[in-house]
Amino acid sequence: MVHALKVGIALLACVTVRGVGAQTPIPDTAAAPRRFRIPAAPLGPGQFTYQTTLERGSGTSVVGTRTSTVSVSSYAGTPAWLLLETRSGDDVSSTDTLFAGLTDLRPIHWSSSLGGARLVAEFRGDTAFGATSAPSGRRSMVMALPSGTLISGSMLEAALRVLPLQTGWEDSTSTLSVSLSANSVVPTRLSVIGEDRVRVPAGTYDCWVVAVHADAGRGLYWVTKQNPIVVRSAIDIPSMGGAQLVSALIRTTR
Repeated sequence: MVHALKVGIALLACVTVRGVGAQTPIPDTAAAPRRFRIPAAPLGPGQFTYQTTLERGSGTSVVGTRTSTVSVSSYAGTPAWLLLETRSGDDVSSTDTLFAGLTDLRPIHWSSSLGGARLVAEFRGDTAFGATSAPSGRRSMVMALPSGTLISGSMLEAALRVLPLQTGWEDSTSTLSVSLSANSVVPTRLSVIGEDRVRVPAGTYDCWVVAVHADAGRGLYWVTKQNPIVVRSAIDIPSMGGAQLVSALIRTTR
């Protein structure tokens, strides 16, 4: 079961807000009520390592660790943010790489791998061109994306570092989900639902608590008020009977 969950993490771009396996295509006209803007210029580089656990009822099992690295790089000669996420544990490793615009995190190139499964996509204007492949076969992808669409979990966490979070803040956008069998874009709602002082292995932080709703899934993110970073997340997994995938910050380097 944990192996299946990790497949979902790597190849369903935002399992962080949707849950495993849900695939509900919607018309583009409903995907983004208005333009979602990410002021990415002040993002800043850093590396963040989390312990990931699966929590269900009174039981908790360690899934492994994930490391999210944000750095300034370039793609095809153009300066860009490089959002690199690696996961290890349960004898399976995965890598997710996204090059995105320096000022707005607009996606440029995305690749993801888990075992024998691969995903590669290029973004031109409002269109994504790509393919997924696995031992079971290969599938091409060409699809229109509303402006501001969230492409991956690392892109969502980067966005949460620079959005103007405060009491009562909320906004809407869309999320891309890609699996080995289908693609979809779903409406996504982000909102600050409270404040919390949270303790994680890396320390104790005063945070905004941000709820991210997309389709039938929900994720909660604890974002520090000072020098914003995500220090904890709790992601609902509807297909696993109320289980949550929890990430807690172990260490950070900036």
